[in-house]
Amino acid sequence: MNTTPLALPTLRALTPDDVEVKIVDENYEDIPYDEKWDLVGITVMIHVSPAAIEIAKKFRQQGIKVAFGGFFPTLWYGDARDHVDTVVAGEAEYIWKDVIRDLNKNQLKPYYRAGQLIDLKDIPFIKKEFFAEQSEAYHVESTRGCPYNCDFCAVTNFYGAKFRHRPIDHVVRQLEEFKGESIFFVDDNIMGNPKYTRELFKAIIPLKIKWSAQYSLNHAEDQELMELAAESGCQFLFTGIESLSLENLQSVNKKWAKPEKFKEWIEKTHDAGIAVYGSFMFGFEDDGPDVFKKTLDFCEENAIELALFSALFPIKGSKFYQKLEAENRIFETDYTKFNGQYSTFHPKKMTSAQLDDGLRWIWKYFYSKKSIKTRLARLLQKENQKTDTTGYPSTAEVLRALNMAYKVAVEDF
Repeated sequence: MNTTPLALPTLRALTPDDVEVKIVDENYEDIPYDEKWDLVGITVMIHVSPAAIEIAKKFRQQGIKVAFGGFFPTLWYGDARDHVDTVVAGEAEYIWKDVIRDLNKNQLKPYYRAGQLIDLKDIPFIKKEFFAEQSEAYHVESTRGCPYNCDFCAVTNFYGAKFRHRPIDHVVRQLEEFKGESIFFVDDNIMGNPKYTRELFKAIIPLKIKWSAQYSLNHAEDQELMELAAESGCQFLFTGIESLSLENLQSVNKKWAKPEKFKEWIEKTHDAGIAVYGSFMFGFEDDGPDVFKKTLDFCEENAIELALFSALFPIKGSKFYQKLEAENRIFETDYTKFNGQYSTFHPKKMTSAQLDDGLRWIWKYFYSKKSIKTRLARLLQKENQKTDTTGYPSTAEVLRALNMAYKVAVEDF
């Protein structure tokens, strides 16, 4: 689904009105290398950093200053700093004004980082016009950070260990700006504080919006919370299941996860009328070549509507990276491969080639017509057996609204 990453509209909203700003999203338009600018800002993830470095090079060759922001320059600063005029590390809300001031004085510093985490009441209001016209969904933020600190994840390293909340009236005002559009909450864990989340869902029910977000699967235990999510317009929830092995999950500090409860939690999410978008990663210490078939069987048995399958990869700033580096197991140096679709280190119980092959196999099979029909059959059978007294959309209805990739399977079934 087309949408503009939230970092770009946020910077636009932080920029004084007397400063000319142009947002360029490569998804929709070419980079205007022939235009002259005082500063080109690029938000960069690790796997696109080689392309970002080439873009920066082309602008700097014309005498145009370039700034990098985002996870890559924050966590891989040593790899980024020589390719740009300045790095804006971490959160930009409290320091962007300093960047603009120093730019106007021709005194741009090589590095900026706020001395404190921002209070989310200071997140700027973003006008709809700051997003690309082609956007099919709009990003909104209600919380920042995550209450957990899994070893393979860099969210806490980037955003700090404090889980923060935006004033609910600010969130409602932002949602009203995008009324009538699909909404995706970019929160790493929208239900991280159930008390806050209940009040948020109650506040947005009158807006009659359709939204999706990320959550920890264990929050499905809270029936009231799930029902409020559905009543407020939730269509699907993305969740990091990651592994079906308790040993794997405990080894990376994902201690809240209980594989024996996954089936129940998925069922409770479905019972609320909300579809599940599950994320699974492969390459953990306990993963052997049979992990892919076991994961596929789990997805089909639990009628998971959508799934993201990834190869575990080490992120600088994470404990998992430190472990692999100490054991000299990271072999990949091409940053374009650090996107979850390639093996980048030597797993313990299979070869890197087996990891690559298994990943491609499960992608192909899960989104095959056969697997889609298997999962649809189980969903539709359950819906036919259930007496719906909630008034919420059925899982099958939500599924059809989620992804046009299912259209053929639904019509053929």
